[in-house]
Amino acid sequence: MNKQRYRNALVEAVLWLGIGYNFALALVNALLFPVSTAHVYAAEMISYGLCFLLGLGALEGRRAAIVWTGIALVIAVALLRYLAIWQLDPKFLRDAIIPFAFLVLGASYRGSLPSLVMRLGVVVLLVAAFEMFMPQTYGEVVNPKSYFVNTRAAEAEGFWNEDSNLYISATRPGERNWLPGHDLTRASSIFVEPITMGNFIIFFCAAIIALHRSYSWPKLALAALMILSLLVASDGRLASATCLLMLLLAPLLRRWDQRLSLLIFFLIMLFGWLLVDVARVDHYEDTLIGRVFFTVDSMKNLSAASWFGLDMQSPYRYFDSGIAYFIASQSIVVVMAFLLAYSFLLRLRGGEGQLFKNLFMFAFALSLLVSNGYFSVKTAALWWFVCGYLWQYIPVHMRGDPVDEQNGQAPSLPDYGRA
Repeated sequence: MNKQRYRNALVEAVLWLGIGYNFALALVNALLFPVSTAHVYAAEMISYGLCFLLGLGALEGRRAAIVWTGIALVIAVALLRYLAIWQLDPKFLRDAIIPFAFLVLGASYRGSLPSLVMRLGVVVLLVAAFEMFMPQTYGEVVNPKSYFVNTRAAEAEGFWNEDSNLYISATRPGERNWLPGHDLTRASSIFVEPITMGNFIIFFCAAIIALHRSYSWPKLALAALMILSLLVASDGRLASATCLLMLLLAPLLRRWDQRLSLLIFFLIMLFGWLLVDVARVDHYEDTLIGRVFFTVDSMKNLSAASWFGLDMQSPYRYFDSGIAYFIASQSIVVVMAFLLAYSFLLRLRGGEGQLFKNLFMFAFALSLLVSNGYFSVKTAALWWFVCGYLWQYIPVHMRGDPVDEQNGQAPSLPDYGRA
């Protein structure tokens, strides 16, 4: 039992490394010595390696075959692309590997998922509160400006507030959406930049909604208060809208057959297209509807080479259009293969699994209209870790089911546990 506890702690530590290595490196950069892009790459590679080292042995039978086949296809696509155009961008290969790495890591976790989700939320909230109420101290201790200048080739002159050490958009001009009239910074917590902070809130909200039966009423109330506090701290527009929509759609998505989750993707894409047409937006601006227009316009003008992932420079023009970036970096063939595999091969157990899977597809598709942020390990690691856990385990109220649907044998895995 102690051995399993230590293993769970190690798995959780690897998850924290995946989502928090930027924070750790920013502390080192601010307090010890300057870090570089090489340190960032090394931290990422170590986290992926540890994921596979700890996780691959946890999968058996059909699940293991699915993962190995997927990894083989990713490598084959990269090789075929290289042979076609004699170019290889490790970033696009890394984007495709992240889901497999954290899927298998989640499958190896034997602890309580609800408790882990709450721990994630508490730590992120505490660091965000420190940042909001002591921004100067946070700027000195973490120094996001110096970190991004050293590791991302950002220019200090490009930050809105040149007198602040916070991230470029932490003190953006204009009023806040939450608490207008206040000059509070946009918190980024352990993620060092606010965009991923907003993506974390969406993940946290989805996990609480999907696993709500594993929480007591007081903890559900606490989780709701935490989500509201994080939304205020980050001042996230997309996060606020997505959380509200997920809450409203949860009863429908709980009943929506997870094998049809790819339809959610296409419905969201169609919604974005119709929204731009109805609103008669005809130019880009840095607003939600402006970014949706950019996505629609980008999709209309993708070159044939971009559709098949053969223009290696094309994806870098579409950071504000996740779907255009997805297609241009991986090809429409890979995108369709991903949607089909996610819908039909990744079968998550129980009502919790079905709801979480559909919420993930909803949030992912919605984000693709305005950003490629879900290809960041800091965001993707959380979603795929939970998918891996729910792919492997059986919820407590289903323990009477003696047969594992995918392997045809009695499962010997623990339930979700209670927070």
